[in-house]
Amino acid sequence: MIVRPISERGKKGPRASKKGSALVSTLVVFVGVSSMIYATTAISTVEVKESRQDLQSLQADSIAEAGIEMGKAALQDVARKNEILNPIGGMANLFINSPTLSLFRGEPLIDNGARMGTYSVSLELLEQSDTTITVRINSSGYLGDAPANLAMGMGMPAEASSSLAVTVRYKLESSDVFNYSYFINNWGWFYGDTIECNGNARSNGQFDAGNCRPIMAGQPFYETATLNGTTASLSGYLDDNGDGLEDGNDGGIYSGWDLIDVQNVRGVGGNTQNQHDFQEQVPMPNLNNLSSYEITAIANSGSISVGGNVVVDGVLGDDHGEKEHLYLVGTPSDPIVLNGPVVIRGDVIIRGTVTGQGSIYNGGNIYVPDSITYLNGPDTTRPANNTQASTEAWLSTNWNRDFLGLFSAENVVVGDYTDKNWRSHMGGWMASNLNSSSEDAGEDGIPNTFAGRDGIIGTSDDDILEGDGVFTVEYYSNADAALGIIPEGFHVGDVIPGSGEDIDGDGVFDGQSGLSDLDMQDHMNTGHFAGNMPNKGIKKYKDIASMTADNLDATFYTNHSFCYVVMGKKTARINGAMIARNENIVYGTPTLEINHDSRLLGGSTGAAGTMLPSTLAPLEIIQWRRLDEDPLQNMDAPLVPGAGGVQP
Repeated sequence: MIVRPISERGKKGPRASKKGSALVSTLVVFVGVSSMIYATTAISTVEVKESRQDLQSLQADSIAEAGIEMGKAALQDVARKNEILNPIGGMANLFINSPTLSLFRGEPLIDNGARMGTYSVSLELLEQSDTTITVRINSSGYLGDAPANLAMGMGMPAEASSSLAVTVRYKLESSDVFNYSYFINNWGWFYGDTIECNGNARSNGQFDAGNCRPIMAGQPFYETATLNGTTASLSGYLDDNGDGLEDGNDGGIYSGWDLIDVQNVRGVGGNTQNQHDFQEQVPMPNLNNLSSYEITAIANSGSISVGGNVVVDGVLGDDHGEKEHLYLVGTPSDPIVLNGPVVIRGDVIIRGTVTGQGSIYNGGNIYVPDSITYLNGPDTTRPANNTQASTEAWLSTNWNRDFLGLFSAENVVVGDYTDKNWRSHMGGWMASNLNSSSEDAGEDGIPNTFAGRDGIIGTSDDDILEGDGVFTVEYYSNADAALGIIPEGFHVGDVIPGSGEDIDGDGVFDGQSGLSDLDMQDHMNTGHFAGNMPNKGIKKYKDIASMTADNLDATFYTNHSFCYVVMGKKTARINGAMIARNENIVYGTPTLEINHDSRLLGGSTGAAGTMLPSTLAPLEIIQWRRLDEDPLQNMDAPLVPGAGGVQP
């Protein structure tokens, strides 16, 4: 929650929030197949032969389509079980022995105990890179038994058959969470009249403005952003307020649960048509495993330099004896120089002046003891207005200006976390049940939703797994081992990272986060930290930290909590974005601004696209083709053990 200290804002603390329904996962099912087959039993015996054949062909088509759906479901299941580690690599492992995989052979399609037909399915690997995989799904449906079954002396010949080939593609893309200046994977709060959000705000749980009067300026969404020479172009404007206009008045507030006490919100986000509740959850990237980002950092020759010395070359902490932590301080005359993405396996301390374009991924906490300022940043923090023309003009000028991404697998800690006032404000909010971080949040991963949308315990929409004291997760199985999709270092019986209630994807139950999670584990000296750490080290954190860290030129992301306490007489500004699972911002400044960096627009195509954390995009259908011949009629290759008959 963003909140002013109670002593300064003169408001009551957060009130109890309304409860709504849990978002439950749904399984793709085959719609209409059984009803189609059942309907044919009523055909009159006087119906002409041609009509009967047409209907049988239609039934066989439907059975083949059921096989296609099973093939898609199998790929999706593999991607899900490798999502935290390497979804593209996990799917590619299906084809490690052969470019063709026999997935189902003569599999019966059952409806209410009745056998409606059979289908056979194979997968073919067509193309693969680090970020994409293209697969063809071949499916043959039989109104009767598949030839493979007949060859083994089983069943009756098919009355009709149909064969389909569907080409699908999965790819990794910059996550949609960066379309928002403020994004929370839990409950979101704007408690303060002097909060200004110049961009969009979203929470996957409830969003509560507490009857306050923050400004929510909004920001239209665009599918792509490109630069041709010196001219930037945006395309794919989303008219999400439904007024039929592309006038820049789109965007606003979004939540996966309900919106509470937002009637006094000012700006575009105060309009009813710009307030969107009970939206589908937007998945967050997960940085628990940084191996894929290490590959990217090395491939792009990412680096950080200070004073002409390269202090990070691709990955810090991957070589034997190399330090894992990084200390960086820059000045206007000697800034931190960024060059593409890098990975730091430990903690990062960063403050001062930065220049260039780059992102820092790290496996520990990111500490920002004082302000971060671009040396050659954008001319203005935001375009003159939200119209496409103004945004394109701003992008054309600022596309290549300084940009910093700070992406932590743990927490982001801003200000002097050793100060007793900092810890007092932060400790209370981190311990609050309204800011719960325990991994007993139920099926939807959001706490305080046990009673469901109707708010009534004991009804069908209850999230019964929440608060039951059981860490409900999935485990790798023998069937996964047979398919070859268990990642290196994991075994049958291990927790599938990111499954069920494993929200942070580490495979281990985590309770409520607290101040101890923010404390630095190693001494600040050259024995532990690379970078430009002073030769004598730093004795106390307060020697480099401030309670007035009021300028943050960076885009922040954390799998856990963004913790920021700031005081002083100046406006506190985050110029970029703030994306976190939990957020604990307490400000005692006159105002707090979060200014969305428009270079985040357009996802992977945008100015910052190649430097942002990614998620697996929805499956893309490349081609759907009917085949004249059955490619699976002589399907005699052995099935992968555990695949045929064990549906994903």
